[in-house]
Amino acid sequence: MLKFCLFLLSSNIYALAQVDNTMLDTLILTRISETIVIDGDVGDPVWDTIKPLLLVSYEPVAGLAPSERTEVRIAYDNNYIYTSVKAYDSDPTGIRINSLYRDRLEGSDLFHILLDTYNDNESAMVFAVNPAGAKFDAIISKDAVRIDGRDPINTDFDAFFWDVATSIDDRGWFAEIRIPFSGIGFQEVDDKVVMGINVQRVIARKNERVLFPELPVNTNRAYYKPSLAQKVFFEGIQGKRSLQITPYVTGGVDKKNLLNTDQTAYSKSRSNKLDAGFDLRYGISNNFNLDVTVNTDFAQVEADNQQVNLTRFSLFFPEKRQFFQKRSSIFAFNTGGPARLFYTRRIGLTNSGEPKRILGGARLTGRVGSWDIGLLNMQTGEAGNDPSENFGVVRLRKTVFNQYSYAGLMGVSRVNTDGKYNFGFGTDGTIRLATDDFFTWVFAQTLEEESLNESLFDKSRIRLGWFRRTREGFSWETTFSRTGRSYNPAAGFNTRQNYYFLGQSFKYGWLSKGSSSLIWSSFRVSGSFFRSLTTNLIETGRVGPTWEAATKLGHILYGALTWQYEDIPQEFPLLGRTVIDAGRYKFIHAVARYRMASSRLLRTQLEVDFGTFYDGWRLTLDVSPSWNISRHLEMQLSWLYNVIDVPRSDGWFDEHVAQLKLNTALNTHLSTNAFIQVNTAGHLISTNIRFRYNFRDGNDLWIVLNEGRNIQLQSFDPFLPRTASRTVLLKYTHTFQL
Repeated sequence: MLKFCLFLLSSNIYALAQVDNTMLDTLILTRISETIVIDGDVGDPVWDTIKPLLLVSYEPVAGLAPSERTEVRIAYDNNYIYTSVKAYDSDPTGIRINSLYRDRLEGSDLFHILLDTYNDNESAMVFAVNPAGAKFDAIISKDAVRIDGRDPINTDFDAFFWDVATSIDDRGWFAEIRIPFSGIGFQEVDDKVVMGINVQRVIARKNERVLFPELPVNTNRAYYKPSLAQKVFFEGIQGKRSLQITPYVTGGVDKKNLLNTDQTAYSKSRSNKLDAGFDLRYGISNNFNLDVTVNTDFAQVEADNQQVNLTRFSLFFPEKRQFFQKRSSIFAFNTGGPARLFYTRRIGLTNSGEPKRILGGARLTGRVGSWDIGLLNMQTGEAGNDPSENFGVVRLRKTVFNQYSYAGLMGVSRVNTDGKYNFGFGTDGTIRLATDDFFTWVFAQTLEEESLNESLFDKSRIRLGWFRRTREGFSWETTFSRTGRSYNPAAGFNTRQNYYFLGQSFKYGWLSKGSSSLIWSSFRVSGSFFRSLTTNLIETGRVGPTWEAATKLGHILYGALTWQYEDIPQEFPLLGRTVIDAGRYKFIHAVARYRMASSRLLRTQLEVDFGTFYDGWRLTLDVSPSWNISRHLEMQLSWLYNVIDVPRSDGWFDEHVAQLKLNTALNTHLSTNAFIQVNTAGHLISTNIRFRYNFRDGNDLWIVLNEGRNIQLQSFDPFLPRTASRTVLLKYTHTFQL
């Protein structure tokens, strides 16, 4: 056994050395002094002096030359990175433009450039464009590794002040992109800057991706991984301090029907709103930015997707507010699944989930050498019986051992004006042991008045993981965690306490060759359990196999069979329709999922989940068709249907969540988004309509309508009013660059 452990350790060290020694050669980009006009025709003479990058196919068949001629050139000057794209096409009528709506490029032909601006091999920014000039931008964290089911690619982020222009003719489509250094941040060492870059072109009708540099096909989403990006040098960049001030003014009316104090009837309430505030962004240096917000407003943020909770635990909702998106990866401190030590959605909401005014705050983020530094402080106002609160965060992370590993510290505080406090602090890290092997750890502890006399382990959480991720061959994931009975991250998110958890999965993947219709397929067997620290009994256990595959036409296939065990310590309500009794339950269910290729104008995703459910049964259908009627109109439907039969209900019952999204865009500046949701479990129809006129980046006019309409009115006493609430708001923002 000892010999085996020594062999494994030496193998990992050798592999690590190989990773570092085989790093891609650094590319020196062309520095220019000529002015480039961003007009989309790629006609400036300077482009002809720059050698194009050599792109190769990644999907559906890796390593081949692109089926269509593609020329990508990159240059820079003191202030900008420039990119030109010549996407020739032998059939220009086949060029796919599904949408003009920002961040809705799915299924379109597109070009993207990824920038690992701080060269940390872990975080990056993505800028993409389709042939009509519609933009897409996102930020990447955790080297694009999906951990605990959470997507590390955040598409809710919008970068300011990058320019793009496109054109189409009988040869294909063409694009020019200009990205300001002041908007992305970088670190300068000895008058030189190193970043990671990769580019890709997607030819939608062929489900084809062509990339630079050539990337390993056995790595999931290699084109989104900063650690695999081509290293490039920029010389003589003169960082300049930048100041952006974005004031806003908003006005509107808010109507509600509220239950009176006697709870015998509803009365109408109306309030007028007129407000103003501003955001400020100051580039202290190339690698440090200060963001300040005063009287923060998020009126234009899209409504959350409604969910159906079939468990006894709280639901998690992702952050969509722009102020919290920038450099958000620095503040990431995940402790397993959706749990985290710091969760920005706690800021600006009462304990009951109602909106709460954010008076203001500040965030400082940057990188010095191998250190990432983040500071955040936010102050909220009072709301009813909820007092004013202050949230504070200190975050430090350092690259250790190799350029793909880090260790970090975080401290979090939540203090209100009534004197109640909650503090959290901890350490986390990821060590890359070999090309695909990683070891992770998290230790977090909370402190509040109620737990002062508790032991260290009663108010802490520890998590250890070792995993290998690859699309080909053998991989695994091993996870252990322990959470004390008094661990309570009040500024974070946590679902359960007083347990320890062990999870194990083994997977084998195949990369198809030759004439196979598949790109890849995999088979996985996984199991996990939560065991109570008090009783030492298993509370939740799961085990089962999973099969998944992707076809060369772009379809995704998935199937799973899961055996589940639940020991419910006390009864809990289910959807307000029945109660699940305390007791021990064993059930089994099967899931089948099919997702059609995103390149199709009319496409769908279908999922069926059927099996026993506690001491009854459940059927879940999830159908999500999308139709790009034209580049100006996209329709997305979603229907989630649950049929449940458990003994304490009066026969079987069903619940629906239906969603309709209509994305319309007259051009890349004028758009409307309508989002209508029907939730029978919540007895509500909610409507969120957002009209936007984007004069330019940072200058927007918004008109927003939010309405909630009650359904099943006579099922309650007193009867519900037809309209629960209605809000109409107008908001204008204008950014000044100084």
